[in-house]
This record gives sequence, C-alpha cells and structure tokens, in this order.
Amino acid sequence: MNGMRYRIRRVLDSFWFVPGIGLLLALLVAEALVALEPALPSAIGDVIPAVGPDGSRGLLSAIATSMLAAAATTFSITIAVLTLTSSAYGPRLVRSLMADRGNQVVLALLVSTSLFAMLVVRHVRAGDDSEFVPHLAVNIAIVLAVVSIVALVYFIHHISASIQISRLATGVRDQLVTLLDDLYPEQTSTRRALASRWAAIDEGRDVRASTSGYVASIDHRHLVAAAARAGARVELLVRPGTLVCAEDPIARVSSEPAPSTRPEAAARLDAAVVAAVSIDDERTPVQDAEHLVRQLVDVAARALSPGVNDPITAVTAIDALTIAMASAAGRPDPRGVLLDDADAPRVLVAPRELSALAVDAVDLIRQYVADQPLVAHRLLDLLERLIAREEASDRSAAYRGAVDRVVRSAIGPGTLPEDAAALERRRADIVQSGAA
Repeated sequence: MNGMRYRIRRVLDSFWFVPGIGLLLALLVAEALVALEPALPSAIGDVIPAVGPDGSRGLLSAIATSMLAAAATTFSITIAVLTLTSSAYGPRLVRSLMADRGNQVVLALLVSTSLFAMLVVRHVRAGDDSEFVPHLAVNIAIVLAVVSIVALVYFIHHISASIQISRLATGVRDQLVTLLDDLYPEQTSTRRALASRWAAIDEGRDVRASTSGYVASIDHRHLVAAAARAGARVELLVRPGTLVCAEDPIARVSSEPAPSTRPEAAARLDAAVVAAVSIDDERTPVQDAEHLVRQLVDVAARALSPGVNDPITAVTAIDALTIAMASAAGRPDPRGVLLDDADAPRVLVAPRELSALAVDAVDLIRQYVADQPLVAHRLLDLLERLIAREEASDRSAAYRGAVDRVVRSAIGPGTLPEDAAALERRRADIVQSGAA
C-alpha cells in the first residue's frame, strides 16, 4: 500500500469524512430541488402535500434547529463514550470507535438534514406576486427529519452496545483475523523466496527517513518495481509499527550494477523508497498486526490492574486473541525475499514471525496473572491451541517456553495449593503433548 492509498484510507476512516459528504450532498440536493420545482408537471404538484409560505418557513426552521441540537447531543455522547472507553480499556480502542460507520452515518444524517432545511427555507417567499414555496423540497425535509429521529434512536442503542467489552473485543478480533490472513497466507506467493536467495549488501548506501513517527505501511510492490527499474536491490531495515526518527536509516540500497550508481537514478530510487514507506504520528492497523494485538493486551492488562481487578474482562480479551491467533496458526511465515518479474531478488523485508507475535502477547499479559489462576488457565488454553496446530518444532518450543513462564508467573504468595497444583499439572500435560 503506497503513501497515497494509505492517506486515502485514513481519510475514509476519519470521523469527519461521512458527515462531510452528507453536507455536500445536502447542499447539492437542496439547490437542485429548488431549481426543479417550477419545472415539475402539474400532476406531480397535485400529489405533493402543499403548505403555505408561513407554515413551510416555520416547519423548516423547526427541523433545522432541532436536528442541529440533536447533532450536538450526538457529538457530546460520542465524546463521552470515547473518554470512557479510553480510560477503561485503553486509548488504542478509540480509533475503532471513531471509525465506526454507524456513528458517522447518524451524525451525517442529522447535520445534513439541518443544513438541507436551512438552505430550502431561504427560498420560501410570501406575497401575492412573488410567492414561492418549493413543496417537493419541503416534503423531503420532513421525510429526512423522520428518518433522522429513527436514526437517533438507533444511535442510542448502537453506542450503548458498542462500548461493551465483548463487542469491542470482537471488533478488534475480526480486524486481526483479516490482517493475519493477509500477512500469513496459507499459500506462499510465487513472488517470494527464502532468505538464502539474498546476498548481503556489503557496499551500498542508506536511505534515511524524512520525518519522525511510526511506520504505518510499506508498498512492497512499488519497491520491487523501483528496484528493478534501477537494477538495484533494497534491504528494508524497518517494518510496520517500527518507530523511526528523522534521518534514521530505513533501508539499505545496493550500489550495483552501474545504472543505480548514476546520481539521477540513485536519487529516483531513494525517493521511491521513501515514498513506499508511509510514516504516521501513530501506529495504525493497516499492516501492523502487533498494534491490534496490543489493543487486546491493553484491555487484559487494565482489567488485571489492582485498581480494577476484573479478571472476566481479561478473559474476554484473551479469548478474542485466542480465536485470532488460532486462525493463522500452522501457516508458514512469509518469505523475506521479494522477486521481480524476472525472478531476480529485489527487496529483503523484515517480516514479523507469527510465533513471536503470539509469545510477546502472552508474555505481556502473564506479568499481571499472579494469584489469578482463571486468567492463567486462559493463557494456557491459548498456547495449547497454538501448539496443537503447529508442525514446526521451533514454534512449538517457543510456545512451550511461554507455558512455563505463565505458570511460574501465576503462582504467587496468595495462590492456594490446589490452584498451584492444577497449574503445574496443566503445564506438564501441555509440554508433554507438545513434545509428542
């Protein structure tokens, strides 16, 4: 995904995009209907309910003010929900609520109806000679007001349901499953090769970041094409989620063969590398699976903090993480060498291993499971499912090591002997089954 496509996605997910489109449509439709009113056939005019100038003006004014007030209330409720979610479950979940299409559509409908009514009311004229009432537009404003009231009722239900931990965890889980399917496909691409195909770049030049932030996305296809045109090779030093500062090296470019040593060709290749690596002020779930995993880890960690002590919420987050990680378990890690159309190695990426992603998540949560046998057993459930789906011995060994750390972290000074013995038996069973 190149920089332009990434920015387009950011705009589409922003809280203001759908309301902005709604306001633009309200402006265009209102003016079009007013202009169309004199040209309507008399048969249609007889069917449309007619209201006098004074009644139309009062009706439109009431719709405009009431819908604007409802929009303000909706916005206030949304801000309150975002604040509550941020403090209760972590600030990373705020992005998901802001990108919720239901909230955006309701706000767009309310503000658009208000603007539509304001635009139509200014065309209503009274007087014997100059009287004009756009009856079609007035009736459409009434319909929009009714739809807006229904949408407001829906919004209250939707916003109340959206802050439930089960709904939040499910939303993050679904995003994570989709992203893992993209990052760890079942079938390895023919345009990828093992790292053994890559020769180290001993002599080359570093391409440095032009700005500071987090790597949001990397357009691998664009990189391969640019490297092929220059007859060079590119070794990426960052991956989505990496923090970079301005002037930090983000890639190393080979200096052979001759075309890439020309100053103009080298400058074009360096610019292509910088353009392919999108950097943002915050981490995003576009290609960063670790960011989505951390959202669920945040929920579990906050729930297990001494001030909250809500193990059931932590279990819900771990269950969502279990479903997502199990969906991709057993798949091969993506090969790191990207090939061009001539099967020549052009780009070396630094993919995140799936086992490392899962183990890091477990290790972050296990720090809070002391004297919490219920949560520890849920983490063991996660690791047991991953071990059962893995055929690679190195991954199974990493998961078994995480099992041992979870049990040792869970047995604290307040753990009952019966709970400690149950955890030890569970560890022995999982390790034995994984070894077999």
